[in-house]
Amino acid sequence: MSSEIDGIDVKKVFAEEKAGWTGYVEWEKYPEKKAIASRILNKTKFTPIPEFQFVPLPDTNPVLIGHRWKEYHEVLGLKGIVDFSWETVQKEKPDLIHLLDFPYNGETRRNQLMEGKITSNKYHFIRNHGGVPDIDEDAFELEIGGQAEVTVTLQCSGTRRIEQIQQYPGDGDELINAPWGEGAIGTAVYRGVPLKKVLKVACGGVLPECKHLEFIGADTKNNVFNYAVSVPWRKVRLNEEVLLAWEMNGEPLPKIHGYPLRVVVTGYIGAR
Repeated sequence: MSSEIDGIDVKKVFAEEKAGWTGYVEWEKYPEKKAIASRILNKTKFTPIPEFQFVPLPDTNPVLIGHRWKEYHEVLGLKGIVDFSWETVQKEKPDLIHLLDFPYNGETRRNQLMEGKITSNKYHFIRNHGGVPDIDEDAFELEIGGQAEVTVTLQCSGTRRIEQIQQYPGDGDELINAPWGEGAIGTAVYRGVPLKKVLKVACGGVLPECKHLEFIGADTKNNVFNYAVSVPWRKVRLNEEVLLAWEMNGEPLPKIHGYPLRVVVTGYIGAR
């Protein structure tokens, strides 16, 4: 596919922002860039979203193929993110039930869940909204004091969606979604530093009027923005369970889990 669309060199306009951050495109600071991407996507014809809820799910692994989401990235010159994401899945999560190949959604098998109280990194489920960036840890510079450790059980809110699909086809979730069984749950030990300490030591605290903190990820979500969530400042201020984590079960974070650094917010629903 040509890198030019309507005279726009997408490889240049949507180039990666930072050295050592392969697959990362900064959208939030550049509304003009987002506008160009939106125009391109709106003018392009993509593979329709399948009405998979009205027919039996394919007996394959991956179960579903994210044609449309792959095409979004390809037309913007970001196919490398798609390729690297699947390569990472094959390396780090080969034995999961691959519900959706891109953006990757993978479910833990029953026998894997029963191996112990702590879910092994290679078996922990994945619920992604975008591709997996390849970030070099040497691109990070961070000096902080104090550590914390927290054991967290995560569960996708779509767990057992497959039962809804089978019993009530077409009733809600009309968009393509991963047909989760009961395996979208896992428990891991994360090590890192409490976010409130980083804000106090490195930033001198937050302004008195601060009500919420927003976290913006390095992955590109569909419809052209970096995936983001927010939590109330009181959640961060009152406990040390909101971490900037760099370890998972005694090992460096796998790339597919946010290497080299991710935020962990316990007790809150919504892709955190």
